[in-house]
Amino acid sequence: MKFTASRDELYQAVQAVMRATTARVIQPILANILFVAESEASPLRLAATDLDFSLQTTLNAVIAQSGRSTLNAKKLAEILAKLPAHSQVQFDVDLPMQSCKVSCGSSHFELRTLPAEEFPTIAEIDARHAIELPLAELVKSIKQTEFAASKQDTNNILGGVYFKLTPQGLDMVATDGSRLARHQSKSLNTTSLGEEGLSAIIPARTFQEFMRLSASTPVQDGEDKALLAVQQGQVFLSTTRFNAVSRLLEGQYPRYEQLIPKECSLKASMNRAALVSSLERTAVMANERTQIVKMSLSQGLLTLAADTPDVGHSQDTLPIHYEGEPLHIAFNFKFVLDALKVMEGDSVLLETNGPLAPTLFKDETQQEQYLCLVMPVQVR
Repeated sequence: MKFTASRDELYQAVQAVMRATTARVIQPILANILFVAESEASPLRLAATDLDFSLQTTLNAVIAQSGRSTLNAKKLAEILAKLPAHSQVQFDVDLPMQSCKVSCGSSHFELRTLPAEEFPTIAEIDARHAIELPLAELVKSIKQTEFAASKQDTNNILGGVYFKLTPQGLDMVATDGSRLARHQSKSLNTTSLGEEGLSAIIPARTFQEFMRLSASTPVQDGEDKALLAVQQGQVFLSTTRFNAVSRLLEGQYPRYEQLIPKECSLKASMNRAALVSSLERTAVMANERTQIVKMSLSQGLLTLAADTPDVGHSQDTLPIHYEGEPLHIAFNFKFVLDALKVMEGDSVLLETNGPLAPTLFKDETQQEQYLCLVMPVQVR
């Protein structure tokens, strides 16, 4: 197998797919990237997998000799990182000798290869069963929910994002038990779905990598759509530049609609950027173990406070629109910041029924589209 590729494009492709590799001693092939050069007219295909999650992408290359082989992802990335930008890199793979010569100008390297036959088969998407979604809307939905999934046990259903697509639109939810983020999009054209629609619990990592690739890959004309399919316990996500395949999480997702308050008696409105800045300043003195920031709401004013015994305390204030009874409530400040930073509007709504009641943070310009529920913390 012989081919020549742009160093910049190849480096970007390797960095993208290598996130699906894993260094398992018993299966060294999983630390490698599969290279497939089918013909002179075909693009070069790269693939990587850890058996639970797979990534594939393609790039233009001059293919002098077709073939299939695998190269160690980490070492290849290190080599490409040191080569000059805008250069061309030549690859000459000797399949019988299981070696690959990499050349660029005066630099020459030789990498050991592993047979492509040992590389696990990655399932292909059946486009006939795929649903087309606006890429920007899907990425926005992911961004506003995945952060709330559990980081402790990624194989548990709380380590996933609940994805539900019906003729009424898209509903995505994530929760770790202490907070819940929900994004609804009713502007999608999903009328072709049956009334039951499509639902699945997709690992947060899968969505995170999809979002990261969508942001880092240059958008070409006609790349404003994504294909999604759920088949045989797997989810397929595809754009014109890359494909992601992941296993689904199995189990019954919590009845999240029962957790979200229908009505709240206490409501406050404030500038989102000002609240973020105030929280970050106050949190400097928050206890590193509890991460608690206290909020006191009175007419027209929000006071934030934090303290760490034997270290010190902090206090900050900002003007708000609030006309209810004085309210003293406390939160894990990181949970609140996570919710605020994925919003897009200038104003945020805080809604609750009391100091220990579930509290909603809403984008005031998109109240029906996005919310984040955060459970308050009881303080003495």
